[in-house]
Amino acid sequence: MSHYTSIKTKYTNPNVLKKVINKLGYPYVEHNNNNIIEVPVIFSKNLKSSIYENSYQNYLAFKSNNLSYDIVTDSQSWTQKEIISNFLKKLELNYSYSETINQALDLGFVRSKVLTTNNNNNRFVFQRCVEVKR
Repeated sequence: MSHYTSIKTKYTNPNVLKKVINKLGYPYVEHNNNNIIEVPVIFSKNLKSSIYENSYQNYLAFKSNNLSYDIVTDSQSWTQKEIISNFLKKLELNYSYSETINQALDLGFVRSKVLTTNNNNNRFVFQRCVEVKR
């Protein structure tokens, strides 16, 4: 059984990463064919057109580094360290959860139950039927 409260995560699946960013309610902009996924942490009406332009917007960017993404940010963002820490904590937890679910489904497991515990945590029960030939 897996239980996530805090986890160090490598972001390797851009589709899951974008899905989770949307789920958390943040917009994002993609650059260079998904090589850069930019997320404004402090909302602004206008997203920048490139992370390399000088701007006064607080953002995080996920830059593809072959097998995973590196996190890039501007120096202005560090004034909002608590907001960024909360965002990254939620992103890590939700990304890990989503990737675990995807991997389980790819391996042929089926989610059979969702149990809610007393402290409002959800437990997912997966099962996999294997046919044994005799």
